[in-house]
Amino acid sequence: MGAKGNKVPRVAVCMNIRELWGRERMFGFLEEARTRNWRLFRVQPDNQSLLDPGFHMTFDGVVIFDCRDERLREALCARSGVRVALDSLNTDGSEASVFMDAAENVRMAAGHLRAVGFGHLAYCGFANHRTSDAREAAFLEQTGGEGKVFRDPSLDNPSGLAPLMRWLKGLPKPAGVLTCDDRLGERVLEACRWAGLRVPEEVGVIGGGNDELICGTTHPGLSSTVLPSRRIGRIGAEMLGRLMAGGKVAERLVALAPVDVVARGSTDRLPAAREAVLRAMEFMRAECHRPIGVEELAAAAGVSRRTLDRAFAADTGLPAHEHLTRLRLGAAKQLLRRAEVPLGEVPARCGYLSLSAFAQMFHGRTGMTPREFRERHGEG
Repeated sequence: MGAKGNKVPRVAVCMNIRELWGRERMFGFLEEARTRNWRLFRVQPDNQSLLDPGFHMTFDGVVIFDCRDERLREALCARSGVRVALDSLNTDGSEASVFMDAAENVRMAAGHLRAVGFGHLAYCGFANHRTSDAREAAFLEQTGGEGKVFRDPSLDNPSGLAPLMRWLKGLPKPAGVLTCDDRLGERVLEACRWAGLRVPEEVGVIGGGNDELICGTTHPGLSSTVLPSRRIGRIGAEMLGRLMAGGKVAERLVALAPVDVVARGSTDRLPAAREAVLRAMEFMRAECHRPIGVEELAAAAGVSRRTLDRAFAADTGLPAHEHLTRLRLGAAKQLLRRAEVPLGEVPARCGYLSLSAFAQMFHGRTGMTPREFRERHGEG
């Protein structure tokens, strides 16, 4: 019973928006829904009124994200013609679903930890949480069942860190810890502080979601995977529109890979680097927003350029200017995701005096122009 003719479709939106990834899905869905002139009805994921036998409203379509009340999901499905899920938890009762690929998220996070020298990987998730369970299963599969796992039952209990501290202390070092999301990443960093574990020298931590209000205020800053949340919302709305019009979707289940890893201090590890390299890296991180060069890096490190180049090659396997370019690329991606930052300001804020040099670097590293990257991965 999809929407036909000139009728304005009535769409129920049942989404948990308490966390960043839910809000971002909602924003993406709304961007597309507004172009289609749908009449939207917000349904709280814990709204029990739909279970009342006297509730008779029906909908042309419903979109669901992170609704854990099975009876509510069934009630919504019974009152709607088309159902689309924006997660992998409600696929059975939906005509179509689009969601983040848990295995790819784990692969990207684990790959980052391995690349910076963490030889022992572990996973910290939530107890009794289906999304966390899916990521844990992917982690165990990718580590051959050898990775260590901790399920935290008490995220909202600040006094309940003792079990997590014991687990972290018992991990072989250096340990790279993947967490289900950024909230849990923040908690792991806190437990490391209380346990006297050095981050990132002994323990590296990477979260999921790249919530800058969390990642940018922890100490050290929390590395995190960037999820395609807005794109999930937009694709979900496109699927719903096609199905309500009586059409079909090309794929019923669509899994999207994470966009990127944003590396911050929680994984910023150079285990065997000599002092000159460490000083240069510290200066580079602090000053990469302005047009510095290798000569200035060498001066900050107190050595000649030739000595610095040799030290970087020996300790990191890469020349100093490559590290600088990677830092600037990461900063550019962060700025391009933010719609309020004008495109023309991005090069200068990443240390480039020339727009053409910046565009050439960016396209060479990503295969996209800065504008194309923003259109695909922007948050606004």
